Amino acid sequence: MKKLIIALTMLSIVSCKETNQKKDLSQTDQKYSFDIKSLTDADYPDNPDIGYMASDYNYDYFKKGNIHLERDNTYSFTFFNTQDKSNVLTLKNIDLSEFIPSIPNHLKNNAYLSKIAVINQEWNRNQVRFNQHQFTTSNTAITRVDIARNCLNSYLWEIIVYKKDHGKELPFTHGWFTFPKKLYRTLFEQRNQVSFSNYKKSLENWIDPESKEIDKSYLSKIVDTINISYTDQRNSMYELKGARKKKFKEIIYPTTISAIKSLQNDSTQFATFSPPGFYNKATPRKTELGRLKHLKNISLYTVVSSQTKDTLSEISFAFEDVNNLRTTKLIVGGINLSDLPILSNENANNGWKNSMGFSNHPFYESYSEHTVWHSNENPYYAYLTDQKNKWLDSHFIGIDGPLMYWDDQKSNLLHIWLLSFERHTFVGHYTITI
Repeated sequence: MKKLIIALTMLSIVSCKETNQKKDLSQTDQKYSFDIKSLTDADYPDNPDIGYMASDYNYDYFKKGNIHLERDNTYSFTFFNTQDKSNVLTLKNIDLSEFIPSIPNHLKNNAYLSKIAVINQEWNRNQVRFNQHQFTTSNTAITRVDIARNCLNSYLWEIIVYKKDHGKELPFTHGWFTFPKKLYRTLFEQRNQVSFSNYKKSLENWIDPESKEIDKSYLSKIVDTINISYTDQRNSMYELKGARKKKFKEIIYPTTISAIKSLQNDSTQFATFSPPGFYNKATPRKTELGRLKHLKNISLYTVVSSQTKDTLSEISFAFEDVNNLRTTKLIVGGINLSDLPILSNENANNGWKNSMGFSNHPFYESYSEHTVWHSNENPYYAYLTDQKNKWLDSHFIGIDGPLMYWDDQKSNLLHIWLLSFERHTFVGHYTITI
């Protein structure tokens, strides 16, 4: 009888092992297919890339793609050329976890901040650059591939491919695709250890979040106030270079801009961002940028991060509108100021920038940068409140986030610019002398 029990036990172990092996194999064989949509100039007349594309730009380069689970819990993207099935573009060993909105560890015990953090991570762009050694393709002219989670809901993503043309790296093709919903939900639950259903409504469709008081203790503790002087540079204009030059046409009103102050009005309107992910002047985006009309104060603090326990910096702004009816506070913190670049104003577009929210990935980054910026651990925060410290929706007001750098001529001069909705323009420029 004892021999029979041992034999049955061994058979059970072998059976379980075989079942697990089959399960592992089936997981690695998982493929999620998707269609890729193209937009012509006629489809997308407000495309800021028009006039800045490769001379042989291809509007119909990709039609299909898939995501394949690999053995080490990473994924590969494969994009198939429209005419030549043997011509594929592949990104291998991609960790998708940082593409997925993450509840920061230090906010998990605050339901409101957890929700606001996840919403802001999803509804702000994150475009990740892969350089030549990080993808394979038979088209040797391709120098760069970007994957973007484009800030319209969980599933609307993009691929942008670049090549060198007359010494410049320019877009060669651009496609829009729907990220597989089942995979997204699985990744979200793996990342956050909570059911996707808890956040589903707010991540699949925009729902105006409640305006509640921000409990600052979950973010940081002020330990020192730094003596500074500051200047509001609202009477000056910015250099029309880079993204701001391409996107200037997305400003609907005012029609002429002589200085930044021209934009600090509730009448300012921009091209909105519409599915599947393109700028659309036919449905203007209203703002409340009049809230920034009068700068009342800037304070610089040394803080201890509630997340990392590191000593970092926080910059706090206070504004009043033209009639002194609305107080607006902007708080940007969890930043190591020594990490900021040193630049001239002419190169302001290259400043460090990030979106409004908590622990967000930057708008644009390389894949190498992307993998070391952990959105469940990062101490960064940027948010707006009213006079009662209640959260205000930056999208509604028309601010996308800060851009910062040190002055290349005066080592103790810090520049802070405010990027407008969809980063079409700058709607604020402030200098701090420390």
